[in-house]
Amino acid sequence: MTYDTDITIRTDSAVKHETQEIFDALGIDACTEVNMFLRQVIIHHGLPFRVALEPDIDMALEGTEFHGPFDSVEELMTDLND
Repeated sequence: MTYDTDITIRTDSAVKHETQEIFDALGIDACTEVNMFLRQVIIHHGLPFRVALEPDIDMALEGTEFHGPFDSVEELMTDLND
């Protein structure tokens, strides 16, 4: 396949350095990695990984009292729901 267009991106220098070390270890260059990513976007018709805001577990459990130890998840859930 011939490449017939350019993409210019800006990133933090530390990110570039760290990813370059990984690409070098994998034996690929950044251009190849970006093309791999773009092809995965096409295959998945979107980002090839989950993008989501994870719940803040500490905030969700704030004020919760545990009465364990628990022998199973079911026991923990029963305690949380009481």
